[in-house]
Amino acid sequence: MIRRLTVLAGCFATFILAACATTQGPTVETAPPVDKQEPAARPPESGETQVTGSVFYLERIALSPEAVVLVEVVEVAPEGGEGAVIGTWTRSSPGQVPIRFSVGVPTERIRPEGSYGVRARITGGGRTFGTSEPVPVLTQGHPSQDVQVRVRIGG
Repeated sequence: MIRRLTVLAGCFATFILAACATTQGPTVETAPPVDKQEPAARPPESGETQVTGSVFYLERIALSPEAVVLVEVVEVAPEGGEGAVIGTWTRSSPGQVPIRFSVGVPTERIRPEGSYGVRARITGGGRTFGTSEPVPVLTQGHPSQDVQVRVRIGG
């Protein structure tokens, strides 16, 4: 009985938040809005490799309408530190998780012997979610498509 009330209260709170959400506001998009069912991909430019996937978190917290998500592809230094950012993707008012992304990376910046990772950050509503470590991509057998990036509060 208590579980049913908790689920019902959660659904009611989600409904209220959705009803209060605005659909207009400042936009920081680098790609046109897409349907949630389709990947947030844009046609690759000549000489560009796309890293696609989703950003998600496990906490049962709705994102605020003014949330902003930033996804970066970074070069990982041999000693474990992070090097240069080689591609970024930003979206304001991204909706709820999972948030699909597509980051264009100049192909000439990718070295087969190099190590690369994806890091993400979601800010808004007084909360920040982020990755603690970059998720490996692109080289050394790591994928560049359907990359799952988990963020955590305070990440």
